[in-house]
Amino acid sequence: MPDDANRRPLTLRFVEAVRIPPIGDDPRVLFEFRRIGVVPGWLQVVLVVGLFLATVFLVHAEYRTKGTSFGVAGPGFNCLINPIYEELIFRGWILGRLTRWRSPAVAIGVSSALFGLLHLRNIFWLEPGQLVRTVVYTGCVIGPVLGYAALRCRSVWPAVILHYLNNLTYFLRH
Repeated sequence: MPDDANRRPLTLRFVEAVRIPPIGDDPRVLFEFRRIGVVPGWLQVVLVVGLFLATVFLVHAEYRTKGTSFGVAGPGFNCLINPIYEELIFRGWILGRLTRWRSPAVAIGVSSALFGLLHLRNIFWLEPGQLVRTVVYTGCVIGPVLGYAALRCRSVWPAVILHYLNNLTYFLRH
């Protein structure tokens, strides 16, 4: 006889699987390293450090051979530390505060929109079309993914890891 879980509609099972647990009254919990599934906190630290070092070496190699960082002559060094400070600000501080007063969906939407707007700073070295694509992608695609990951895992560190991986996809495309 099939169990009750398999008899529930697929949409209900999906909604339960992606549900974001409440973070409670203290948004500082998002700054903690915590076990996520089978991945212990210490391994997340190793991943953050390893991805940082991979970014350093790949950016350095590109700069030495082409004179650019992430394809532009702008401040590529920022790409080394951006995943950490952006996630601490947007997924730790802003998202953490917003979830105290609004639903997770609204909090993710607002923090993602602000995250997209932050990328207007690239106006100095990106062409207009490239700038628009960057702002839309960061605000409407990667921002919500990172926000969901932070709330679902109750920690910003998986979002930092995903942010580094997102940035490193540049080297797979070029």
